Amino acid sequence: MQRTPPLFFVASKCRASTSSNKLYSKPIIKISSGTFYRQHPASKPAPGQDSLPQQPLFPNLTLSLPSIATPNQHWAILSPSSIIRTTFLQVLRGQLLCFPPTARSYPYLLSDEIYAKNPRLRSPEGAFEYVGFDVERQAFGGAYLSARYESHVEVTDFTLEQYLTGITGLNVSEEEVKERTPAHEKMLRVVKDLELEPYFQKPVSTLSNGQSRRARIGKALLREPEMLLLDAPFIGLDPFVTRHISQVLHRLAESNAPRIVLSLRPQDVIPDWVTHLVYAGEDGKVDTLGPKEEVFQYLQREYEAIEKSQRSGTKKVEGIDPKFVEIREVGRHLSEKGDFETDLTESTEVAVLSRDAYKRVDSSVPQMGEPVVEMEGVRIKYGSNAVIGDWQQDVDGTAKEGLWWTVRQGERWGIFGANGSGKTTLISLVTSDHPQTYSAPVRLFQRSRLPTPGVPGITIFDIQARIGHASPEVHALFPKGLSVRRTLETAWSDTPITNPKLNDDAIKRVEACLRWFEGELNPLYVVSEASTRNLDWAKRFMFGELSFSAQRVLLFLRATIRNPEIVILDEAFSGMDDLVRDKCLLFLSKGERMSLHYHESGPRPVQRDLGSQSEIVVPGLQDHQALLCISHSRQEVPGCIREWICLPEPGTGRPPRFGRFDGPVELSRKRWNEIWNAN
Repeated sequence: MQRTPPLFFVASKCRASTSSNKLYSKPIIKISSGTFYRQHPASKPAPGQDSLPQQPLFPNLTLSLPSIATPNQHWAILSPSSIIRTTFLQVLRGQLLCFPPTARSYPYLLSDEIYAKNPRLRSPEGAFEYVGFDVERQAFGGAYLSARYESHVEVTDFTLEQYLTGITGLNVSEEEVKERTPAHEKMLRVVKDLELEPYFQKPVSTLSNGQSRRARIGKALLREPEMLLLDAPFIGLDPFVTRHISQVLHRLAESNAPRIVLSLRPQDVIPDWVTHLVYAGEDGKVDTLGPKEEVFQYLQREYEAIEKSQRSGTKKVEGIDPKFVEIREVGRHLSEKGDFETDLTESTEVAVLSRDAYKRVDSSVPQMGEPVVEMEGVRIKYGSNAVIGDWQQDVDGTAKEGLWWTVRQGERWGIFGANGSGKTTLISLVTSDHPQTYSAPVRLFQRSRLPTPGVPGITIFDIQARIGHASPEVHALFPKGLSVRRTLETAWSDTPITNPKLNDDAIKRVEACLRWFEGELNPLYVVSEASTRNLDWAKRFMFGELSFSAQRVLLFLRATIRNPEIVILDEAFSGMDDLVRDKCLLFLSKGERMSLHYHESGPRPVQRDLGSQSEIVVPGLQDHQALLCISHSRQEVPGCIREWICLPEPGTGRPPRFGRFDGPVELSRKRWNEIWNAN
């Protein structure tokens, strides 16, 4: 696959080290023994309000990011916690309370040079641009899921060009347009480097998740900030686009136009051009920071010490320290990627089971039932532009036009492909959100949307009642004012805003999920008080009050809680913290029957001791269900996935590739590479 070479589209802004070098050497941000809080530590809740814990963040942090350095310094925050990563970037931008207040300063922004350049850049809010993964898709228009697939364009469906300028209102004055519109040549260079040229005049509501991520980065670049803070920029991007975007960011960082700070998960590929790291744990403390090699050495020593203590039996597993678990998981990710090589004398034990309890090599024969999705020659086009089906596919030895694909009860499918290859469009045909579902040769539950002689068409309400769906689109448009409990209960309603139809079984399922995931969903959860099992908190806290990771967990549970006939998980685990994701994966496969425990060789699924409980309320995936999963991360692919389809990039004319795994992807990098390493 060929990619557009990254351009030096900001080379003109490159600053030379001249007589002004002393000025440019000032730190752009300097923190000296600062401790940060979300609220004042002495504040008290109002009567009747819950008291959220006032945890100090990054206590006694000392950090200095230079405006110019020789050689260049490129920083990233590495943490297993999405909340901590985002919070650290917020601290850099001047958010959160700092104690003492003078511990955080911005010497470079107060310089005369910055004032002469643009007075707006003298404040952190103006000089620092933040692009976060949890920026909602509502910013890209569309009030419902099918809006991005419709051919009719409303006046409010602004184009990518309009989005990049920030001018998306109606009846905008000519003066405002002139003032806010960047140079056209500059915009074209940005969209070319970010591979958005084909979409420049198209509605942004039609962009895929990966394309919308790049559009956000482009909009931030056009504001010409001094520093760009990118929160998990590689989540949801395919490996090819990830490498290309990393190259573009490298060009920008090298020219200091703008300076870039990334937030990264331990499993992310850390770009070679990143020179310095800050490692912060889930407890909100910075364990180490400095040159990348030194940070790796620290984590390597900690990881090896933990491994050796486990092998010698000096570390007890019961009552295990959360920090112990954290470092071990981080070290495992970094060593697997080759960021450092461990110095362990004994070979690491090969895992027999995946974290969701599937054997390394699965010889079982799946019990397939009736077809639930049938596509026979599907081709989706917008005008002359084909998105899906612009190929000839071998079907039982015969070349046929379009996409031919059947999903049966009991099958577990992985849907893969580059960003923009049509994965989400394919899912929209299954959920019937795509308007062309009516005309395309698609049958759902052995019925077409339109009636045929003697067979009535299947209604959208029947389809939605038989499908559970979690995706970034569902997340973006989901009502933020629903309580945690009501969010789960909407699995039994026609829409999230209509009253659910609950029976005794539904209530039991909701309460079972709330108890099982209380630690992830309850902001006031305390381990020592978990035995009270009071679920009143689920009515008090709203969906929008939870962290991004917790919101993802809720929507995952909402999609699976009823054991619907088709479960669709479209990037459903992206944005979750590692341990939370692993817990969800095991719950998907085994429900309440098993839990994830840490043993000498690492995390293992173990059979749950039911005690006095006589029944399993939420059993996990059943034989009558089909699973469709989209993911760009190997760790987020459920271990039960056996069948897979990889869609080609549009315009190539190549057919999709099909395959079958002989075990969980988690336990074999070879299985994962089988998808992406095709010619």
